[in-house]
Amino acid sequence: MTKHTLSIGIIGTGMIGTKHIRDFNSVPGSKVTAIADLDPERLENLAEEYAIPETATDYREVLRLPDLDAVVVCVPPHLQEQICTDALKAGKHVLCEKPMAMTARSAQRMVKIAKKYKKILACCASRFLFSPTVIRAKEMIERGELGAIYHISMVGISRRYRPCLEYHTNCDWGLDKAKAGGGVLMDWGIYDLGILYGLLPSLAVHTVEGFCFQGIDHPAREGLVFNVEEHGGAALRCADGLVVFWERAWAAHMTSRPRVRIYGSKAGLSFDPLALTKDIFFELYEDRSGKPVTVAPDMNQEKWDIHKSVAFDFVEAVKGLHPPKIGGEAMIKYLQIIEAVYRSSAKKKGVRV
Repeated sequence: MTKHTLSIGIIGTGMIGTKHIRDFNSVPGSKVTAIADLDPERLENLAEEYAIPETATDYREVLRLPDLDAVVVCVPPHLQEQICTDALKAGKHVLCEKPMAMTARSAQRMVKIAKKYKKILACCASRFLFSPTVIRAKEMIERGELGAIYHISMVGISRRYRPCLEYHTNCDWGLDKAKAGGGVLMDWGIYDLGILYGLLPSLAVHTVEGFCFQGIDHPAREGLVFNVEEHGGAALRCADGLVVFWERAWAAHMTSRPRVRIYGSKAGLSFDPLALTKDIFFELYEDRSGKPVTVAPDMNQEKWDIHKSVAFDFVEAVKGLHPPKIGGEAMIKYLQIIEAVYRSSAKKKGVRV
């Protein structure tokens, strides 16, 4: 490796950790040189497949490697703070899988350590900021094409897509609040908030009125702890009068293609932030010559990869080219909003953030 190539360690080599190995090895200027996991057989297989020289069943051995520049932390949420903190103290830049922390206070502690040791702390909640639909919407907002934005609706409903049950079925922690921190709002809702603040960085949410529900079809799996929300949402009232209606479900007796709808005084937008290049949905609604028209602008149809884009972004951030798309301080804000939804649901009334 040249001195311009970053040495990357992956801590946790499950489904998403393995994806990070492939992504960072495909990004110019980075190379995965170390992996850590509790499963020695998995380590051996991955090391052979991807020619990774260093392996360890104790992540602290990886952190002691002097030439390692950064680590990607891919462990369940209840383990994230300790491992990220240890990595930062060891002088490594950190990219953490979402939600990065179990609570806003945990995220605050992590950010404090990152500042003390002058290291980057970034989160993979940024994935959908690289979607061509989100990029185009942000450009239109910044150019003032929508006018004054007064309302946003974000809805994403899955009929059945719960971790441990319908996907990632070898996972035993995804429905346990003590290990995951929450349910669908922590898992997928964290992406929604990343999109929202990516579009409107100065948004100031001050009041939340939310709901959470768990109990769709009561699936049975022996020994599985299931005490988090499958369906949740909120009305987010902002300081400038903007109101955001937000809804996200792993499981519901309903279906809805993911949609973000932005209402402006001049025009409106509706788009799918998860759109694949072969099926991009993006529509603009405006008046032309006094008549309402619907326009589907030409989109960048080039292939895009939300996972690989996160790796590119992190490598460039570590090299000092720009801050990461979503850093630790942003995650504090997102977690504060999610916690407010949980409080509001429990109290059955609106709460302050």
